[in-house]
Order: sequence, then structure tokens, then C-alpha cells
Amino acid sequence: MYSLKFLLDADMPRSSAEVIRSAGYDIEDVRDIGMGAAKDREIIEYALKNERIIVTRDADFGEILRYPKHPGGIIFRLPYTFRVEELNKILKEFLNSVEEDKIRNAIIIVEVGRYRKRSL
Repeated sequence: MYSLKFLLDADMPRSSAEVIRSAGYDIEDVRDIGMGAAKDREIIEYALKNERIIVTRDADFGEILRYPKHPGGIIFRLPYTFRVEELNKILKEFLNSVEEDKIRNAIIIVEVGRYRKRSL
């Protein structure tokens, strides 16, 4: 089991939680903790309090000027035509290819075939 903990945003498929869990990480889904309709700021606050990195497709979570205190995030910028299976395949490939230290204290933008990191 790895030390990072994640928070899955409501705009991600529920099955993505199992992909993250199968990679050995602790994961919570906002829909399972009564935050499925929560505002971004509420999700940020929960993630900070519980030391969880947000996994989302919502680019707003990458706005560090809006959220100067940030728990970190993995933001998927993929075509909206992608099916759940395609998104989860890229998620699995990303988690298997990146070291924990690259994810910690950063915002990661995951695109097809690459990712970019912005340290916090």
C-alpha cells in the first residue's frame, strides 16, 4: 500500500476508484461521502483536511490563484468522446508509470500520451 490518498471527483467514472485502489492507493469517492453535489471549494477544503489528492476532469481545480491552499490534484484533459474504459486505461498507465514523489504537492495534467506537472 502506498502512502498517497486520493479523492475522486463526481465527474470521474465510479470505476476509476477501483483502478486507483487496485494500484494500491487509498481512495474516496465524493459521491460515497455525501459530497456528490459539493462546490469545488468544499471539495478542496475536504481534501486539505483529509490529506487527499483530487482526481478529476474539472480544470477549475488547477487554478492555484483561486485556491492558493491546495491539496494537489490529478486533472485529466482527455477528449470528451473517450469512453470509461479508455479513461481508466490512461489512469492505470499513469499510476503505473509515475513515482509518488512526482504526484505529491503538485497539480498534474494528464493528456493522451503525456503528463505535465506544476509543483505547489
